Amino acid sequence: MLTKRNPKQEGSPVFDCRPQTGLCPNNCSQCFYNRPNAFYNNIDQPSIPSPEEVGTGIVRMNCGHDSNIQRELVIETAKQYEKVFFNTSIPNLDFPGPVVLTANPKEEEEPMSPYSMDWPNERTEETVKNVMFVRFRVSPTNLHLVSSGIRNWIAFGVPCVLTFMAYYDQEPPGCEKDQLSGNYYFKTFSEHSCPMKCYTWQQRHINSYYCATEGFMEYVTMKMKKMGGRLVSRCGTTGSRYCKACHNCEAYYYQTVKHLRESLHWSRYEEGDIL
Repeated sequence: MLTKRNPKQEGSPVFDCRPQTGLCPNNCSQCFYNRPNAFYNNIDQPSIPSPEEVGTGIVRMNCGHDSNIQRELVIETAKQYEKVFFNTSIPNLDFPGPVVLTANPKEEEEPMSPYSMDWPNERTEETVKNVMFVRFRVSPTNLHLVSSGIRNWIAFGVPCVLTFMAYYDQEPPGCEKDQLSGNYYFKTFSEHSCPMKCYTWQQRHINSYYCATEGFMEYVTMKMKKMGGRLVSRCGTTGSRYCKACHNCEAYYYQTVKHLRESLHWSRYEEGDIL
């Protein structure tokens, strides 16, 4: 029986794998994994596709969970795949392959930065070479925090990817609801003659949320790109939230593997040694 795929990943080379079971103890705000009956498969059972199912695809460890939780189990499970990367919001990036760090699991607090991490060696561009990209959770009220966080990571040449908060058990912060349309607008938005519509209730992949509008996502992305250039992108594209239209994960995966194999500092990552 085939492992149920994440609907977001259909048509893409990315496959989810989660050996852990039960709720994620990180319990990040608005997490769809911990949201009752919202995840795409049964969280009380492991979700581990076979290497045959994955084929030449890339395995993303721990969608909805964290690669630093039951870490040994995660790394051991990952060994069966030719191409794999890890995901964490815990400041331990010593994985045997590329890793994505969520810098602000508590999105309204200061993000983790290269200056606050406990690195095994002196902080240089070499020490962050296995960081595939840093993920920032974006809300209407944390743009100043995200901006500061991006500055810190791009100083080390690390790509930054914006993912926009979706809300199911609270209204979007910093917004006012238009009673007629039900949409949410910035309370203050000085660069526009009228408030920008930033959130609206809609279905996203499986479940319904207050979702960021295209206008809001494009505005924030362009604002952050002015600071970080090509090192800043967003999850998804204009008009699509699906992996097959995005390509960030596969592009940054292959780029990171290439950097690791070229790096003398990461000499343990020789041809065939990277997961």
